[in-house]
Amino acid sequence: MKRKKSMINRDDVVERGVALWDIHYPDQDDSCMSIVHQFVDDFNPDYFLLCGDQLDMASISYYNRNKPKLVESKRLAEDYKGFQRDVLDKFDNILDDRCLRYFFIGNHEYRAERIIESDPQYEGFIEPEINLDLSLYKVVPFNGFLTVGKMNFIHGIYINKYNSNKHLSVYEDNVFYGHTHSNQVFTKLSPFLNLPRQAVNVGCLCNKNPSYMRSRPNSWVHQFLFWYMFDDGSFVYYTPIIINDKCFINGKLYHA
Repeated sequence: MKRKKSMINRDDVVERGVALWDIHYPDQDDSCMSIVHQFVDDFNPDYFLLCGDQLDMASISYYNRNKPKLVESKRLAEDYKGFQRDVLDKFDNILDDRCLRYFFIGNHEYRAERIIESDPQYEGFIEPEINLDLSLYKVVPFNGFLTVGKMNFIHGIYINKYNSNKHLSVYEDNVFYGHTHSNQVFTKLSPFLNLPRQAVNVGCLCNKNPSYMRSRPNSWVHQFLFWYMFDDGSFVYYTPIIINDKCFINGKLYHA
């Protein structure tokens, strides 16, 4: 696919990327996904990261066992087909052929492995790697990480009140994660280092009021991340927030 003219002079940066967390298909927010599609088409990233919980996998959730009403009409095979069609194929049609793509196994995708742990006869039938065309993607395993320059990406582990502090204390380096569906940043600056270290919790792209929430208050925010990286691995990142189906990025209005 031929690259389009960039909004920013590519001579000023070496690489750029986009990272998305927590789409939770088929409970995605369609307006958010439309905005992200438009932005990715403009941005032409060198890296594209789907950082876990891209699928909800509610039909095989441990929490839904013996609760038939919660899984009524839900079918894992249909979720895989829809995710391939509505998410993977759409992004793959936009992304440049040289773009490096990564698919993280989040705790929701890992539900397939938990089923296999108790019922190993399903191995080879229900895993995302088996049911999705991930031939263009490198799969990052559950609780794995990806390092790009001086940035480290994970799905996310901790959900406590001060989870960004906890992530930075444990990983001791710049770490970007999702998992909580909210936005939180914790920073440490040492006189021995040229750059601060941050743990950045990036919001979600899913429905902020799914059925199981029953309209309870929450701290969820619609958000994604993009970055520019220089040749020494240092970087500048942005986490635009989508509000009322609109988002301003680099002076441009994106809307569903």
